[in-house]
Amino acid sequence: MKDVIICRCEEVSLGDIEAAKDNGMITSQEIKMATRLGMGMCQGRICRSLIDLYMTDQTPQGMLQPSSLTVHVPVRPVSLCQIAAKGDRA
Repeated sequence: MKDVIICRCEEVSLGDIEAAKDNGMITSQEIKMATRLGMGMCQGRICRSLIDLYMTDQTPQGMLQPSSLTVHVPVRPVSLCQIAAKGDRA
């Protein structure tokens, strides 16, 4: 079970999350900072609900603070050629 990937973008497994919890992380924000969960391309759209459920089930203290993980507008990759082309127009 520990090999199950929770955050596909950053390849954070359940084992990584449990290790962070064992190291004293008690909120979803602390787990995020320790593991990079929710910091990938989807910005937590896939894994946020999973970490919130996990924290609710595993850590009563996790519910003392509501989740502070936010979903951000998706990032769109921009090539260096596109950036350079914009610089030539000035």
